[in-house]
Amino acid sequence: MARKKKTEQKPTPPATNEESKPVEASEAAETPEQPATEPVESPNGVDAPAKTSTEEAQPAAEAESGEAPAEPEAPPEPSLEEQLEQARQEAARNLEGWQRAAAELANFKRRQEEQMKLTRDRIKAEVLEGVISALDDLDLAFQNVPQDLEGQVLGWVEGFRLVQRKLNKILEDQNVMPINTEGQFDPNFHEAISHEDSEEHEEGEIIAEVRKGYQIGNRVLRPALVRVAR
Repeated sequence: MARKKKTEQKPTPPATNEESKPVEASEAAETPEQPATEPVESPNGVDAPAKTSTEEAQPAAEAESGEAPAEPEAPPEPSLEEQLEQARQEAARNLEGWQRAAAELANFKRRQEEQMKLTRDRIKAEVLEGVISALDDLDLAFQNVPQDLEGQVLGWVEGFRLVQRKLNKILEDQNVMPINTEGQFDPNFHEAISHEDSEEHEEGEIIAEVRKGYQIGNRVLRPALVRVAR
C-alpha cells in the first residue's frame, strides 16, 4: 500500500504590535468625544444628575434669540348692552330668590303660630276639664242637700255654693259656656243615653239633661248627656 505523506501545517506567526496599533488608532478616531459633565450638588447634600454642556447651552440659546413664548389672546370684552342685559338677568334671579325665601318664611311663621295655638288650646282644655269635673261633683252634691238644714251645717253648704260660683266664673272668663239642652237633639252637641216614649215631647226632642255639656267657642269640650223622645 502506498503511504500518504503527511502534510505539515506551519503555525501562523502571532500578530506583532505594529499591526494592532493602526486598528486601535482607527477605533479611537471613530468613537465621538462625550461632552464633559459636571456634578451638581443638590440642597439635600445628594449629588443630582450632572448636566451636560448641551443642556446648559439650550437656555442660553433661547435667551440669545430674544423670542418670548406666545401669550393666549384675551377674550373680547362684552359690549355695554350685553353687560346691562347680564345685570338685568342677575337682578331678576336675585329678586325671584328673595321672593321665594320671603314666602317660605311667611309660611313657616303661619305654621308655627297655628301649632302654638293648637298647643295652647289643648293645654287649656285639659285644665278646664279638671274644673268641669269638680263642678260635676258639686252639682251632684247640691241635688241631694236636705231642705231642712239649719245652723252650722247650712253655713257649710253655703260655703260650697260659693266655691261652685267661683269655678263657674273661671269657665266664663275662659269663654266656656254650658251647652243648651232645650229643643231638638243635635248629635254635634248632645249625646243620647236613652230613647223614651213621651206624650209631652215630639220625636227627637230632648226630654231631660243628665249631665251638663260645655263648649269653648264652637269647639265642644264635652257633649251633654240627655234623654231623647222617640
